[in-house]
Amino acid sequence: MKSTNIQIEKSFIDLINTVGKLRSDQGCPWDLEQTSESLSQYILQETYEVLECIDNNDSESLKGELGDLLFQILIQSLIRDEKNEFNISDVIESINSKLIKRHPHVFKDKNNNIDSEKVIKNWGKMKKEESKNDKSYIENITNTLPSLSFAYELYRKSLDIDVELVNTKKYDNFSSEQIINTLFELTSAASKKNIDLENEFRKYIKAKQLDIIKKI
Repeated sequence: MKSTNIQIEKSFIDLINTVGKLRSDQGCPWDLEQTSESLSQYILQETYEVLECIDNNDSESLKGELGDLLFQILIQSLIRDEKNEFNISDVIESINSKLIKRHPHVFKDKNNNIDSEKVIKNWGKMKKEESKNDKSYIENITNTLPSLSFAYELYRKSLDIDVELVNTKKYDNFSSEQIINTLFELTSAASKKNIDLENEFRKYIKAKQLDIIKKI
């Protein structure tokens, strides 16, 4: 089932008008009282609910949860529009420009022979080039990510700037299943010792990030 551009445009405009009505003086007091900060918790909540639907392969629920997440994007954009900072059109134009820029093999120098691994390497190279220098490239990692994602991103970016964050050679012959099993064992050990793994691991990775920045 594919929608036409006209159907998509109408649905999107209707939704923008609905969100605008909620934020108006004639709208909902709760929606009108919200700020970017007060709504930030719901972005994370809705994201996790989207992920749960994907894990469960529940298309019907996924449709609704994606709508909830889209609402968060729209109301955040509207709040910024009220402050004359940017609007949803700017958001769309920003991601559209980024996608075109980071896919030159599609939109510029068409290359049908490129594989996914090369695409990922090129993407990382372009993101690095967009940073002022190696220091800002590492500093700009979002440290509000879940700690495991934070660690993953820091390691990946450290490789981009030729910094060996940790020696992983002893795991080279491990299968994905073995690595996951090891991770679960360590998580269980932390739980057994009542270690607040999320916070303590975040502190550890943040310290690693600062160490790299100092050395650059």
